[in-house]
Amino acid sequence: MAEQEKNVPAEKKAEKPAKAKKPSIFVRIGKWFRELKGECKKIVWPTRQQTTNNTAVVLATCLIIGVFIWVLDAVFQFGVSAFIR
Repeated sequence: MAEQEKNVPAEKKAEKPAKAKKPSIFVRIGKWFRELKGECKKIVWPTRQQTTNNTAVVLATCLIIGVFIWVLDAVFQFGVSAFIR
């Protein structure tokens, strides 16, 4: 009787479910592009006015930081040249 109980689990292990086949590479690529198109439709694109405002803010910030660095450079240059003389 003990031998019969040991054989039962072994028989169950032998029965493995067959693996599902993956779709071909072309099917998967097509699915990826369809999902990409769906995700692009979900994007809330900025208006022309928002884009213009954001661009102006970025350009103004770059200009202000550039002027600040230029002034610091001039001050340090003056300080170093005064120190050397």
